[in-house]
Amino acid sequence: MKLRALKFLGLLCFCFMALVLVAGCNPWGTETNPTRPLVIKPEDFSLFLFESSEEIYRANIKDPAMWEGLKVYAEQDPDYALHYNWLYTVYNGMDERRRGQLKAIMEQYHQQTMNERLLQKGKQEADLQELLAFIAEDSFFSSQRGTLLDFYTWYGTNWAGPHYAQIKPLLHQKAQLTKELVGQGFDLNTFFEKETDIKLKKKPDNIELLLTMRIYGCAGYYRDRDSLTTIQWNCPPEKVWLVPFNEVSAYYFRTFTGDWNFKYLVSRLKKDEQLMEKYKEDVPYTWDGWIEANLTEGFARYLLVRKGITRDVGDGIYIFDEAYARALAAGFDPDKTTLKDFTMRFLKHKYDI
Repeated sequence: MKLRALKFLGLLCFCFMALVLVAGCNPWGTETNPTRPLVIKPEDFSLFLFESSEEIYRANIKDPAMWEGLKVYAEQDPDYALHYNWLYTVYNGMDERRRGQLKAIMEQYHQQTMNERLLQKGKQEADLQELLAFIAEDSFFSSQRGTLLDFYTWYGTNWAGPHYAQIKPLLHQKAQLTKELVGQGFDLNTFFEKETDIKLKKKPDNIELLLTMRIYGCAGYYRDRDSLTTIQWNCPPEKVWLVPFNEVSAYYFRTFTGDWNFKYLVSRLKKDEQLMEKYKEDVPYTWDGWIEANLTEGFARYLLVRKGITRDVGDGIYIFDEAYARALAAGFDPDKTTLKDFTMRFLKHKYDI
């Protein structure tokens, strides 16, 4: 059950964000340039401040049994142990007043909505003093403002700030390892155009992948049209690339998934009991979106192999994503057939249509 929960929570990172790219630019750049097409970096302190306090709350108050189950990761990974043990050290260092403040804040606010507010108001790169000033002035934080200021002044100064300084180098190292898998100067949109033989009329929007020390829980945000996705610590560098590959794939697939003949084929897949059963169980999509999710996940796994990031497409997470990835690896050539025609032939063959 724990493994199933871990898998499900990990998938949240991969399924709900529209990620993006602009061709012809250096995808790494410098950390101060907010207009880069693809950013992979440690999450900002501004987001960590609220996000980490929420994790302390969940580990010690709301979901202690769930976090106790993560102890096995800490025993195997000294870097994660640094963060995992810290979650309990902080709470054990709180007196009853601080514990009461934390509980009251978390019952009133959710860390994702707090961070969304920071991003919308341009506070992503803010330090602690700027964040406290923002809390003191912004209408979003009007409820329990005094408690928020008192708690986060204490927590940010004594705990969040020092710990962030400890874990940021670990996250930066992981970011570098992730980038090295594709090489300096890798351009995602150029790669997609080559692998699909499709040229988009409009390039996808910008994305940021923000690496965190969490294992349970991830989040997706928007900053204007840019999207930001947090990546869990237990997501290895090669799997980090599934996120942009998956989400950028959607832009290319949507050049043909709206065509009447493709939509008709997708509607005929409803006869498959396995697809329909899973769709009714817990799939947060329309039927067309559910089929697209299988296709883009499969295509992303295929691209991992094409780019040389992995040797195999790996196990699927949906119904036919793995089979689609293996079919692509075995026989797709954009110089000989279109992605649309290949995909339609695959679906007709697999589901005997």
